[in-house]
Amino acid sequence: MRPLRVLFFANDGLGAGHLARTLAIAKALRRNAERLELMLATTSEADALLAAEPIATVRWPAPLAARHSGWSDQARRDVARRVVRGAIEGFRPDLLVTDTFPHGPHGELAGVVREVPHRVLVRRSVRAERAGDGVAHAGLSDYDLAIVPDDPVEDTSLSLPIPTTRVPPITLFEAHEALDRQGARARLGLPREGRFILVCSGGGGDQEAVLLATRVAELVLRVRGPHASIPVLAEGPLAHRARAPRSETTIQRVHETPLQPFLAAFDGAIAPAGYNLAHELAKAGVPTALFAMPRPFDDQAGRATRFEQAGLGRALATLDETTVEASLAWMARAPRPALPAGGAERAALVLLELVGGGAT
Repeated sequence: MRPLRVLFFANDGLGAGHLARTLAIAKALRRNAERLELMLATTSEADALLAAEPIATVRWPAPLAARHSGWSDQARRDVARRVVRGAIEGFRPDLLVTDTFPHGPHGELAGVVREVPHRVLVRRSVRAERAGDGVAHAGLSDYDLAIVPDDPVEDTSLSLPIPTTRVPPITLFEAHEALDRQGARARLGLPREGRFILVCSGGGGDQEAVLLATRVAELVLRVRGPHASIPVLAEGPLAHRARAPRSETTIQRVHETPLQPFLAAFDGAIAPAGYNLAHELAKAGVPTALFAMPRPFDDQAGRATRFEQAGLGRALATLDETTVEASLAWMARAPRPALPAGGAERAALVLLELVGGGAT
């Protein structure tokens, strides 16, 4: 018998969460199956993540790159469909694992999903008001199963029209894989002593988020007194797509990707409430103040509120000197958050069970 062939489909927009979740499941499959052949179909430009967890990849231009190259949107969609069909016809996967959007965010998988014997959708939480629209709903019936990674205090009353399995939050790493505080600081080039606050813009591909994170880092730097802290600005795996503004002050930056294994270096964080980043920081036990960036399908404001309700973070409706200073004071006394581990591991076992075994 030939090895089990798994094709992952994960397209991101301004971040890299879809890709990170996919790589986490691929890594878990490698731990639990004896013979595997893996392939990823994506437009993601988060090359640093792909280098961290290598996987054979077929890629077509992301919308921004295509526009910069003079392509029309229709030409890009046509190329995407042909590339995806070619990957399926050439690789002949036994299992298709798609992240969030059943037919892809631009219909790349429409008409070819059922050519794969087994199909699974990994469905991160989606805004309730968008759950039934074309991009989020079209093609759900083509899938055998949906794996839903938990999102604390999420409303689970919204059901999908296919069998569903819930698993713990899926992140690329778990807490036991992380470095301790001093090891992480050494790796990031930070001093052993000092109060360091991580400031993030998410994946780094959103210019508005990059500008906002830089402003927040400057606000942290202005705080004096007992809660004075040193901000460290994380660039993100897509930093090449957004230009960081010049700052009046010298703000320390970290370029490490993935950053999750080194989060113990920080005494707190101020970050957007994207699925991956919020869960990574909670798993690392970092007290985090979460703010929302506008996203069409991901309700970041709702997640920030839910994290606060669950004792996993602090929700910020505004970002100014007052709220930043109050957040730093809160971080000094906040309990360390904790989240269940093993989401990717559980997802991998569910996939292997669906295709009839293969677990060691």
